[in-house]
Amino acid sequence: MTVHPLIPVVRSTRLRTTGDLIDALGVPFSDQQLAAITAPLEPGVIIAGAGSGKTTVMAARVVWLVGTGAVRPEEVLGLTFTRKAAAELSSRVRHALLRAGVGFVG
Repeated sequence: MTVHPLIPVVRSTRLRTTGDLIDALGVPFSDQQLAAITAPLEPGVIIAGAGSGKTTVMAARVVWLVGTGAVRPEEVLGLTFTRKAAAELSSRVRHALLRAGVGFVG
């Protein structure tokens, strides 16, 4: 397994509203998904079926937390059950951060 740390650079934008997130990522999140993405910074769990968008929501949650300044990228740990899923999550988070213009690369 390879770990790719995200390296902070100068931020060009910050996320302030869920509308900013939707515009940046181009994903029409449902109200339930937005509630999960913007939930308070505390332990939580998402239980949903296959193809329901869990990985997309996890990536958006990281973008939201980093983009709003709630956390730094190096404070985020995403856990999945397989290496393939971990690679997919890593890729989605990286692309989502770049699309959102949050200003972190790695």
